[in-house]
Amino acid sequence: KEKYNVPAPPEGVETVTSVLNVENAMAFNFLVDHCNIDTIALSESKESSEQALLLTDGSGKQSIRGGKVRKVYFLPNADHWETDKAGNRVMIANDRGMKQKTIGVDRSKAIESTKHEVKALQQELARNKSEEKAVGAAAFKSKKAWNQAQRNHQKLLSNMKKMEAMLDELKAEAETSEEAPTIDTSEYEADIAEAESSVEDLKKQEVEINDQIQSLQPAHKELKKQLVEITARNKKILDDMDKVDAKLEDIVKGQKRREEEVDKVKAKVKQIEGVLEQQEDTVKEIKGKVSDALAGARKMNFYYNRDLEIFKLKKDHGGEIPEGKEVELEPTAEDLEKIEIFEPSRDPKHFKTKLQNKMRKIEQEKERRNISESDPAVARDKYFRAKRDLDSKMEQINAIERNCTSLRKDLRGRKERWRAFRSHIAEMTNIGFDEFLNKKGSAGEVDFNHETHELNLIVQKDNMDGKSQTKDVKALSGGERSFVTISLLLAIGESLETPFRVMDEFDVFLDPVARKIALQTLVKTAKAMEHRQFIFITPQDVSSLPTGSKLRIFKMKAPARSSNVGGAQQQTLDFEN
Repeated sequence: KEKYNVPAPPEGVETVTSVLNVENAMAFNFLVDHCNIDTIALSESKESSEQALLLTDGSGKQSIRGGKVRKVYFLPNADHWETDKAGNRVMIANDRGMKQKTIGVDRSKAIESTKHEVKALQQELARNKSEEKAVGAAAFKSKKAWNQAQRNHQKLLSNMKKMEAMLDELKAEAETSEEAPTIDTSEYEADIAEAESSVEDLKKQEVEINDQIQSLQPAHKELKKQLVEITARNKKILDDMDKVDAKLEDIVKGQKRREEEVDKVKAKVKQIEGVLEQQEDTVKEIKGKVSDALAGARKMNFYYNRDLEIFKLKKDHGGEIPEGKEVELEPTAEDLEKIEIFEPSRDPKHFKTKLQNKMRKIEQEKERRNISESDPAVARDKYFRAKRDLDSKMEQINAIERNCTSLRKDLRGRKERWRAFRSHIAEMTNIGFDEFLNKKGSAGEVDFNHETHELNLIVQKDNMDGKSQTKDVKALSGGERSFVTISLLLAIGESLETPFRVMDEFDVFLDPVARKIALQTLVKTAKAMEHRQFIFITPQDVSSLPTGSKLRIFKMKAPARSSNVGGAQQQTLDFEN
């Protein structure tokens, strides 16, 4: 399917279709049909959008240039404006906020990856903190050991200094002594000579032993090599013997297991043979029962068909069998053979259970209806009477169902018309509210929420400034709230059928300009609705309003004040023209 041929926007204007590049034709057509992207214009600011697209004719009605353009969105908050059927521009603020500034960019994977990185960094931080704690503990221990070593070092230095001082003292004493000390070593010279001769003998023995070791070294290496080879062969032989023993043991165990299995199979075969003999006897017995049951079923089928034929004949001929229509009461062998046998699709237990349930229901129904009649003729007559009553009741039920169906259909139609009427009232109230506010240079909208039964007001103080829009009426001044209230009451009043409407002190908080506009609007609306009577009560001066056949001004007399303390403060309520 090809893409829709959407007309190009006016010169100097961009629409969603002109800035959005959609290659898929189905996606593009879907956006045009369901999102109306060809009717939405885009602009950088409110001023540039008004300059490029807003048109005003001689009567003051406003419209949008550009053919199919219906809405104009502008930055920075995605607010937009449009024109209604009355030719008034409506500003609508975006209260949802800008979720993302880049179209078509999916940051979910980057966010997920960042979450994983944060988690990994947190784990690494925990590890680093653990290592930092361990390093701190080790540093504390090292510092403690260093301090101990320093103390030991200082202690050793102190001892060394003491020993050096003592040595210096000894040297000084030796130098100052008059005679040099002499040592007698004659008694140790014989021992030294004997020890030297013993050392020479031991060295000779060591040389001889080393020569013997060198001569025996080749034979020792050869024997060691042979020992390694023999050990390897013996280990391999032992491994092979272990494997053979294990295999032989498996064979012996397998043989015993197979013999045990053969014995079990033989015993099972004998058991099965005995069971088969019993089953053959059971099958023979069942076959006999099946033959008897089949003969009984054929007879039951014959009796059923016979009773059904008799019932139809009596029903068609007023309860009597006509002459010439004879019915065989007992079956012959040929009749039984003619009855066809069909294989049931379900288990016999199913039909037996079903039959028992039917019989139980019949008994329960007999008890409920208090039926104790066993005569077929009487039961038949009761059946026909009950059937006539049932047919009559069913006709009544069908008539009631038809009435209910027509009533439901009518109710649905009434509800649809009521919803359309309600929507019309809401739309007309919204238009009237906006028109009344436009007379003061403002704009507004009435939001009817029929599901929650709420009515919300959206007021734009300056109909040329979308930023002045607010949903909180409490944020308005007293005069603004009074004018909004008057506009709402007038807009709602056009949809009401009340013959009288009274407004008391409606202009106490209005400034002179707003009060003048409100009075002119009220008077104009009251004169236009001649079938209604309006009563306006105000403490302000209304002498500037021109009176006539449709407008009369009644002024209350000033109250007569009593000079007595506690006396009456107002004595009359008479009016004067």
